Amino acid sequence: MISGGEQMFAFCTGHVVLLDRSNRIGARTLRRLSFEDFTLILALCLITAVGFPSPGRSQTNYSEMEVKQAYQACLDGSHRDPEAKFEAAIAWRDEGGGPPARHCVALALFDLGQFKEAATRLEALAAEMPIASAREQSAILGQAGSIWLHTGNLTRAHTILSQSLELDSNDPEIWIDRGDALARGGEYWDAVDDFSAALDLDENRLDALVFRAAAYRLLGVNDLAHDDIIRALELDKDNPDALMELGAVHAGLGNFDAAREAWLRVLSVAPGSRPAAAARQALQRMDVKVE
Repeated sequence: MISGGEQMFAFCTGHVVLLDRSNRIGARTLRRLSFEDFTLILALCLITAVGFPSPGRSQTNYSEMEVKQAYQACLDGSHRDPEAKFEAAIAWRDEGGGPPARHCVALALFDLGQFKEAATRLEALAAEMPIASAREQSAILGQAGSIWLHTGNLTRAHTILSQSLELDSNDPEIWIDRGDALARGGEYWDAVDDFSAALDLDENRLDALVFRAAAYRLLGVNDLAHDDIIRALELDKDNPDALMELGAVHAGLGNFDAAREAWLRVLSVAPGSRPAAAARQALQRMDVKVE
C-alpha cells in the first residue's frame, strides 16, 4: 500500500544508512486509498446521512458536494491548501458527513503534519464503522499504521499493522509496511517473512524485493540478497533504490569496484534525488571524489 519519507536500508562499508525514498504509495507515509475501488467508499456512505446538494448550489466545499464527489476530492490528495482542506473537512463532519468526513479530517491532519492525531483518528474511525467489512476496517488501520511508521513509533506501527492484517491479509502494501517496521527495529528474519508474504501476493513488487534484499544482506545471506536485487532490476533496470541496494550488496561482499559502479549509476539516473545523496555519501566513504 513508494511522498513523504520512506526508509530503506543501504549498507555501505560497515554502516547502515537509511535512505529516504520518494512516494511509493501516493504517499508511502500514508497509504492513499484508491477511489477506483468503491468498496470502502460505499461502506462509509451507507453509514452516513450526507445528502445530495440542492440544484444550483455552489460546490466549493465538501459539505456542498454529493458525498462521492466530496470523498473523491478528499482522497485524491491534490488539495494545494492543507488548512483550507482541513476547514472544509471539519465543516463537512459538523454538518453530518459521518465516516467519510471523519476520514477526510484525518487525511487533512496528515497533510498539516499532525501525524499522531491523524493516526489516532484513523484508529478510532476503524473501530466505529459497525457495518463496514473486515477489509474496509483493515484499509483504514493500514493507513494509521503507515502513519505511525512515519513518526518512528515502531511498536505502535507494528501493533496497528498486525491488527490490519488480522482483518485482511490480502493487501501486499500492509505486509510491506509491517516488514518495514520490523526491519527498522532490527527484526530482520521476521521482516523477511513479511516481505515474502507481500511477494506471494504480488511477485512483481519491486519495493518488496529491494526491502527483502536489504534484510537478507543485513542477515549476511548475501546470495539471496543478490538474487532479490537482480529480480528487482529486471523489473526496472534504472530504479535508483534497487541500484543503491545493489551497490550495498557488492560492498558487503568486498566487491568495491562493482559497488562504485552501481552507486555512480544512481547519480546518473536520479541526480538530485535522495538515493543519489545516499550514493554520494557512500562513494565519499570509499574515498571517491564525486564532482
